[in-house]
Amino acid sequence: MSTPIMSHLVLGYPSLSESILTAEAYIAAGCAILELQIPFSHPTADGPVITQACREAVEKNNISVDDCLGALADIRTRFPEQEIIVMSYLNRVFTYGLPNFCQQLRKLDIRHLIVPDLPVDSPQAVTIQNNGITLVPVLAANVSTERLKKLLDRDFDFYYLMSDFKITGSTFSLHPRLEAVIQQIRATQPAARIGIGFGISTKEHVQLVTSTVDYAIIGSTFIKAKMDGNLGQVMGALTAA
Repeated sequence: MSTPIMSHLVLGYPSLSESILTAEAYIAAGCAILELQIPFSHPTADGPVITQACREAVEKNNISVDDCLGALADIRTRFPEQEIIVMSYLNRVFTYGLPNFCQQLRKLDIRHLIVPDLPVDSPQAVTIQNNGITLVPVLAANVSTERLKKLLDRDFDFYYLMSDFKITGSTFSLHPRLEAVIQQIRATQPAARIGIGFGISTKEHVQLVTSTVDYAIIGSTFIKAKMDGNLGQVMGALTAA
């Protein structure tokens, strides 16, 4: 039975094989979606925990995009029904070649991509969309009504909302204006799914978030638990019914 958690990890941290084992643990715990990050040495939207994991993967383990695609293929082969969303910063996928990267994701039956530093209506975003991959907009509470309407007119089917103005791994809080953003998405695209991330670290946070949206997105809490050697305990606490 799945739980409404979208669980994040950095491919290649602490090693490529260990990150695959972590993905397996997320699946075993019933996490509905895996958000698997291709590491980048300067992840601007991320806090210290994910930044450390990314830098170790890139600088210590020399993890390449091809390494990540290989890990994704391994996970997909053994878990063909598991929903996977890939997350990357633009530098890595642009250097790899956007059409080729999208083709590799399609081969793995991965249909969604998060690129936090890429406006979802930019020319590069259009290239990604034209190559069969759906981008996931990452939105803060200060997105204007006009800007949100423009995005809703583009028929994205998944929206990632930042809980507040912060980086990943910060203290959890929900910005008051998020309710209006959620209502506008629901009214215009009732079938679209919505997740909230940034700072979620307790079962109470998960329950609060999933009372209004579809998924609680958890990254730093799980990665810090992996660093500390107590991932199973933390994951069990957050995914328990």
